[in-house]
Amino acid sequence: MRITFPNPLGPPITFDTARLPAVPSVRPLLAGYAPVGSQAGGGGLMGGMSASGGGGGGAGSGSGSARSPFRRTPLRVLAILAVVLLVATLRPALPLPPSYADEWATERALTGGEKGRYVRLQHHLAVLGDRSYAFEPYVQDETWLPFEWSRWPWRSARIPLSAFVATVINGFEEQYNHPRAVPAKYFDRVCPLSKQRVYTLRTEDNPEGDLDLVAEGQARIHQLQVLLAGSDDGCIRIRGEVFDDEFFDSRAPLDTIDTVIHSPVLAHFTFSPLVLSILNRMLPHLAPDASPYDLARVAHTTSAVPLRTPVWKHVLALHLRRGDGWQATCDEKGARAAPLVGWNKLPNLPGNENVPPPADMVAATRLGMYRAKCDPSVLEIIARARRMRKNHPLLRAVYILTDADAAWADEMRMWMASEGWDKVFVGNQDLYGDDDAEVGVAVDMEVARRAGVFVGNGFSTTSSNIVLLRTRDGIHPDLTQFW
Repeated sequence: MRITFPNPLGPPITFDTARLPAVPSVRPLLAGYAPVGSQAGGGGLMGGMSASGGGGGGAGSGSGSARSPFRRTPLRVLAILAVVLLVATLRPALPLPPSYADEWATERALTGGEKGRYVRLQHHLAVLGDRSYAFEPYVQDETWLPFEWSRWPWRSARIPLSAFVATVINGFEEQYNHPRAVPAKYFDRVCPLSKQRVYTLRTEDNPEGDLDLVAEGQARIHQLQVLLAGSDDGCIRIRGEVFDDEFFDSRAPLDTIDTVIHSPVLAHFTFSPLVLSILNRMLPHLAPDASPYDLARVAHTTSAVPLRTPVWKHVLALHLRRGDGWQATCDEKGARAAPLVGWNKLPNLPGNENVPPPADMVAATRLGMYRAKCDPSVLEIIARARRMRKNHPLLRAVYILTDADAAWADEMRMWMASEGWDKVFVGNQDLYGDDDAEVGVAVDMEVARRAGVFVGNGFSTTSSNIVLLRTRDGIHPDLTQFW
């Protein structure tokens, strides 16, 4: 009989019980037991336990065999128990995803202010409209369970937003006399459907909507601000994507940049205590001269003066997308001559001046340009890092933000080390492991935000958000570039 058990640390463990040695000291003790309902010894369990008596089939019965299937069953049970003990010894805890118990508890404790004005939309707009922002968790899988059982490795179905960012829990709004953010469950409790004023965006897919948004970025923000601030409804909900992919593919975000980077939301934006605690553990290696993050100040804002952190001038951060389907994404963007995403289009940033290319560019040339900018080769990455170090002599360490597999990341690390870099960090290998992987993108973004030089991927929203944070921090545009 072959028995296979899952092994969280490697390939499955398989045992063949037929090859297990006999256990002489156990067999005599079990030989007199017969299965319930057997005909030996007058039938059933009591008959099998009898040592004497007419028609007996006990230990001395000639009707049984020392190698009967039943008498081998206890050995199989012992084998199963041995394997269970072995797996428990190797990995005493199941590979369950994080519970985020502290973050969920912090969110549950939040309550709205006395104004009783809420909106389920977006934080910046909520503050402009003098309303509490009702924020939702980050949903990875649509299931009522904590994680999807059929998906391996297991991951959290829902992650509290406060596991990523502190802005939703630190109460910075009170410094500006605005109501603080609350979780969506609190909104649902104080704003039942009967009390909600629901607006639905009118789009091509939903022509029956009752809210038309203007195309221009700043005009759209002003339109929504007037709607939220001027309404007497306590609970407002807007269905639809106010800032969708089409918006961020357009140039509309560019005329909002001054308003956004000076807003209270972005001024006080910080990543979560969980994210910054991961960085605190690695600071002696990544930035030995840097002060650790003050997690208490991050979690609770007590001043209108935002927290500011200095740049790590010795770090070059490289954003290298390599996940499933990314190459196909790059090909699609090249085929339609797609623009850069979101804030990556800011005109003063080096590397975005020729995207999208002229309409008369030869197709093969256009596709080659998009490949180099969207999915650079190893040699192109090495050459760019070499040029950055030549132009910025303070650079000594490389930090790689990537979703690539371990083999590709190890190759990249080897090449960078051979180039003479003092240290080479791969975020998902060196700063956070499996236990922290779900918030790893925020760890990567914080390192890239503080890096002396950042080379981003112009077609990635992650790079776009890093660009926004570096612009807020006043980092010179020449230090934020693209492939």
